[in-house]
Amino acid sequence: MSANKFVLKGPGVEVDYTIGGNPSFTALTYKAGGTVKTFKPAAIETDSTGLGTMVSVPLIETIDVGGERFGFFLPVIDVPQGQTAHFQTVGVYDTFSGPDSRPTHTQSWRCIELTGTAQTVIVPLVATAAG
Repeated sequence: MSANKFVLKGPGVEVDYTIGGNPSFTALTYKAGGTVKTFKPAAIETDSTGLGTMVSVPLIETIDVGGERFGFFLPVIDVPQGQTAHFQTVGVYDTFSGPDSRPTHTQSWRCIELTGTAQTVIVPLVATAAG
């Protein structure tokens, strides 16, 4: 089975990403220093490439001063349920300026190395009541 839970760690950053859960549940958590950002599936962009799936989320969103996105490549990994696979990948910070910034739409990328673990897990599709 293709893995659907990934934990990625790099210099000063940790990402927990689970594919296939309920759209109203958090699917990706980004931690860097004291910053913690959570994303539901609708806020996560995925693009299939020859290098794997590029997953990206907005870290800073503004229309006037620019913003920042963070993304990473996920390889296709088959992992039997109950087992864990380890892999190496790359993360990318995309910093850009907004329409009112000078110069307009300047973009810069900064890459980091990430180590990851992949698992195949059963994800909840509905909330359960504690009881």
